[in-house]
Amino acid sequence: MPETPSTYHALFRGTLNASVVLIGLASGVAQLAEIPTRIGQWALTAISLACLLYFVVRLWQLAFVVRIRDLKADLRETTSRLALQQAGHQHYLDAIQRISDREKPLFTETLEVLVAIGPDDDSDRIVEKRVTTPEPLVTHRTMRPIVPTDTDRLARLDEISFKTLRPVGGTITALPLEQTRLLRVWLIFDPAMTTPTEWQVEYRPRGLWRPLRERGWDQLVWEDRLPTASGTPSAFTRFQVTFSFPDSDQPPSVKERQGYGRMSEPERDARGRWEVVWRDEKPAGRRYVWDLTQAVGGH
Repeated sequence: MPETPSTYHALFRGTLNASVVLIGLASGVAQLAEIPTRIGQWALTAISLACLLYFVVRLWQLAFVVRIRDLKADLRETTSRLALQQAGHQHYLDAIQRISDREKPLFTETLEVLVAIGPDDDSDRIVEKRVTTPEPLVTHRTMRPIVPTDTDRLARLDEISFKTLRPVGGTITALPLEQTRLLRVWLIFDPAMTTPTEWQVEYRPRGLWRPLRERGWDQLVWEDRLPTASGTPSAFTRFQVTFSFPDSDQPPSVKERQGYGRMSEPERDARGRWEVVWRDEKPAGRRYVWDLTQAVGGH
């Protein structure tokens, strides 16, 4: 049962009364026993000091208990306030996601993705270049960056150095909608797109290709689930992915598991890195799974 302020007042009064009674009893006993005056004075002084010390300690203890009570009350109030704020914030995010999910894209788009596999965790990089043709207007959209999902660590925009670029005619504001193992970003275009517009995002998902470097194989999954208002199964009119591998004596291998699209043979670029280009000229709302292999150890 929690202690109330009246409880503390009663304890304080009890401590004070006990001290007074103890001193009075000691004085009476000393008189009845006919203890010499000097010895009685010393004894009474000692008892008085002990009572005073007990009183001070007890008072400090009561003050400490009151302080702990106040801190607990503040903690409960703060926790309750934060919970309400978080609930309101989550409702806001959920509403935006529902709006984005229910609206069929009023655009068509070409997409080129550069998947740069670095020699170490810090060098992994993704660049997504798009040309969006509004039908008739695009003000915003959401997207999921490619981030590692083999750990429980939360993904944040600042941790992957997320950047947007709209070379001509405006800006793009990126806001996090969902910062979990599957990061989701809300992109707001200012001004709205009314003509075919080129734009891109770039980010560095640290450690994305660590499994490939450590064991020599990994996979990449991409969900194309944007049916358009015209009824076509995909907003993409062309989809291309360029896989860039670190320099190695042996060429890497990339295969789309269901055989979708066309794959080029591995070729070296001017820097000595291996490149494999995959493209689908007729995307149809598919789920793509690419299996990547590269010899462990490099040279």
